[in-house]
Formats: sequence, structure tokens, C-alpha cells
Amino acid sequence: MTEQKPQSDIVDKDTFTVADITEKTHNIELNDEEKANDHVHDENCKHEHTEVTEPQGRNDYDLLELRGTKDQTGDPLVKTYFEAKKIFLDAMERLSKIPEGSDPELIEKHKDEIVSITSDLMKAFLMDEKACAMSQRVLKLAEQYEAYVQKYNPEGTSTSTGESEEPGAEQQTTIYTRDSVVFVIWILFSGQQFAHCQQTLGFAIKEFETLRPRMLEFRANCHMAMRDYKACTEDLEQVLQLTPELIEIHSMLGNVYYATHQAQNAIQHFKAFVEAAHTDSRTLPNAYYALANLTLQTAPSGAAKKKSNQALKQAAVLKEAQQYYQKAQEADVRFKELYGVSTALNEIKRTAIMAFQARSAGRNGILTNDPTPALLEASETLKKSFKNPAISHCANCGRPDNVANDDRSPELKPKPLIKCNKCNKVAYCSRPCQIKHWNSTHKNTCNKK
Repeated sequence: MTEQKPQSDIVDKDTFTVADITEKTHNIELNDEEKANDHVHDENCKHEHTEVTEPQGRNDYDLLELRGTKDQTGDPLVKTYFEAKKIFLDAMERLSKIPEGSDPELIEKHKDEIVSITSDLMKAFLMDEKACAMSQRVLKLAEQYEAYVQKYNPEGTSTSTGESEEPGAEQQTTIYTRDSVVFVIWILFSGQQFAHCQQTLGFAIKEFETLRPRMLEFRANCHMAMRDYKACTEDLEQVLQLTPELIEIHSMLGNVYYATHQAQNAIQHFKAFVEAAHTDSRTLPNAYYALANLTLQTAPSGAAKKKSNQALKQAAVLKEAQQYYQKAQEADVRFKELYGVSTALNEIKRTAIMAFQARSAGRNGILTNDPTPALLEASETLKKSFKNPAISHCANCGRPDNVANDDRSPELKPKPLIKCNKCNKVAYCSRPCQIKHWNSTHKNTCNKK
């Protein structure tokens, strides 16, 4: 996007131009340096392949090509990734033939190539951002494309006008195209400048109806990175309303609801995901492990008589949970066949292994083959962890801590949540969240101990 009038500060604006952010891309440079020292994970790696989120990143689809197993799966996300990667690499090859710089003569000579390459790169980014590596040459292309838009005002160019916060300042007008807005989002998202990215994504969501589901998905990821889980789930739920065929969104929502201890919502979305997901989906093992844990914690407690309705229901729930665990293990085996590595030992998988592989000692002190006692013990532990989510997360916004709130940097260590002094039953990440929740809900339900 190209700005016609001076702007004082990138933070105060709804949308950003390439000029605004070219001086704020140190994070992108650091990421590129890290990538230079990175490698493709394969079976010869010496380090642990463990993460705290999902088993593997989508860029690990490159493992399929490395191992020669790409053609052994019909996963549509794999196909989309490699299609996006081909478009990206072809565009970058053409870009390498264009000199850097944005002087008028160079832009005039190469304007058709600049427009075509930009269009292809934006297409690849929208298909799968993990297939597109940000680089300094791409940043230079953004400047060249901006110069082109400013000079030629091509078809599809629009303007956006906003009020300046400075006293006496004139209105600020920004020239933009669809591709220039997406370009800015790509740069900000790649540079992990999530707060700024959210603002431009909000503009794109309002401005470009066809891009709305994808922009909402990007904004949800920004919210997640900033620990605003309530806003994250709202955006993801909206994506599903607009495009219910995006099955992977169910997996994302399941993970967020699981992390915020909203068991029923997590079960609903994980079930919707496993029912429709491709059998080779990289997130399928995680979903089955989560369902095993979530189902286990619903088992009734204290079934004294073996043939009582309570005991029969208890047995049925334990059987269902064990079936989910078995499916998770089968999906794990398939994942390793394709990728050559196991899925990450995240918290969900670790909890499931501890619950379903544990055995209890009988009266004679010997371990019994009957898993029921150990499963019931694990069920009670899980119930406690899901029982009171308000104490472990902000009752207003859902954050598990107050890191990315007020003026604190996301890099700082978490600080404890602030409990309600009157009831001690809810907690907040900040004073503004406490006030908002009190006025909307809590003043009617708060009771002293």
C-alpha cells in the first residue's frame, strides 16, 4: 500500500504501507539467519523432535519429498503445499532476473514482471504460508510493487482515508491494491509482528470478502501467538461458519479449547475433525490422543456394583476412550511410515500415554492385566484438571497468564493471574479484563467465601 500523506507512527494506523515496515523488519532478518542454520528433519537427526503444540509443522511436508513418500499419500493439504511451493519457487526464479531498486526507469522497464511475480507470490502465500520463505529480496520486491502502484494507479487500486490523532493534522490517505494489502500481511506475519498484523488483517477482512476466511485464520493465529484465546476461538468459529469444508479448523479449535480446559467444546471439534479428516492428516494422531483423554475424564465415578447402570456406563466410557487411544497409536504408526519421525511428545500425547499404559498392582502386589483401576485413577486426575478453568485462565479473555497484556513485552516471563478478592473463584490477566468481566457478568454471580 502506498501512502500519499506523511504518517506519524505505524502503531496508530489501521493499515500499513511497505514503507512503514521496511525499517521494522529486524525480526525477519533474524528468522532468515535461523533458517540458514536450520535443516530438514529426517531419521538421521541426533536431537529430539519434541514440541509443545502440534506434532509437526506443515513445512515438514518436505520430509515426504526427501523420503520419496510424497506419492504415497492423498492428503489434500500435502497437494496444496507442494502446489504453493512450486508457484513460489517459480516466481522467485523470475524475481532473481530483476535488478533491485525502485527508481522510475527500472520500474518502467520491469513493471509487467513485477506485477506478475507479486501476484504469484501472493497466490502461493494464501494457499499455504509455510511454503513461502520471506527474504530480503522479497522485501525489495514489495518496495518495487509499491512504487509501481503509486506511479501507475493500476486497475483495482483503491484508497483508504483515516483521521490522524495529531492536533491539526490533515486526513491520511493510503493507496492500496488487494495484492499490496496481502503483501504487507505476509511481511508482518513472517516477522512475527502480530499486533500490527492484526490491524491490517482487520482491514482486509472488511475490504475483501473473498479473502475473509483466510484472513480470519491468519488473525486467529496472531491472537493465539499473543495468548488471546477467546479472540482466537471467535475468529476460528467464524471461519467454520463461512467455510465449513475447512476441516483442519476443527483441529485447531479442539486444541485451543483443550488448552483452556473447555472439555465439551474440545470434544465437539475433535470429533468433527476425525470424522472428516484424511487418514494421513498430520494432526490426526494428536486429535485421537486428545479424544482419548477427554473421553476418559467423562467416566462416572464410584460405580460400586458391577452390574449397576453406573458401572455399565463407566465400562462403556472406558472402552470408548481406549478405542480412541488405539486409533491414535495406529495414526502415529502411519505418520512415521510417511515422515520417518514420530509425532511430537506434547502434553496431550504425554498425558494419554501415562493414562493408557499405566497398570495397577493387585492385592498380591503383582501388576494386573486389568487396566480399569489405573484408567479410573487417571480419569479422576483429568477431571480435576478440567474442573475449574477460571482459576488457570483469565475469565474474560482466556489468557493463561498476563504476558502479552498492557505494556508488557511478549518475551517477558508470565506473571500470576489476579484472583477476585471477594470469591477467589475467578482470575484475570489484567485490571481492564477484571473490570470488563465484572460489569458484564461477574457482579451478578460473585459470592464471598
